[in-house]
Amino acid sequence: MEAESGTEDGMEELETVRAEFLQSLPGDINRARNAYRRMAQAAALKMDAKSFAVHQTACKAGLSHLEGLIKLLRWASGPEAAENDKAKSPAMEEAQIRKLIAEARGALAGVEG
Repeated sequence: MEAESGTEDGMEELETVRAEFLQSLPGDINRARNAYRRMAQAAALKMDAKSFAVHQTACKAGLSHLEGLIKLLRWASGPEAAENDKAKSPAMEEAQIRKLIAEARGALAGVEG
């Protein structure tokens, strides 16, 4: 009986963590995205190859951070959200990727122009 109580307590704690993540992660993702945009736009200020390479590495780290936050949000959203993600068609995913690429190109064009 004691083991069942421990399992129930663990599940309650897990649900508490999920609820906290659901509340805070959208804002965290938005802040990280805005920081990434500012960092990516600073590319025009990096003229030499070494500085540009360091900048690109920092941008990649920023994208990895965003990806991690998004994965946490998916986990916190629960199994139903994961099933909805699996149900998305490849065409929908491709459209989302195209949109992200267009936004990135637009940000870079604004910096270069």
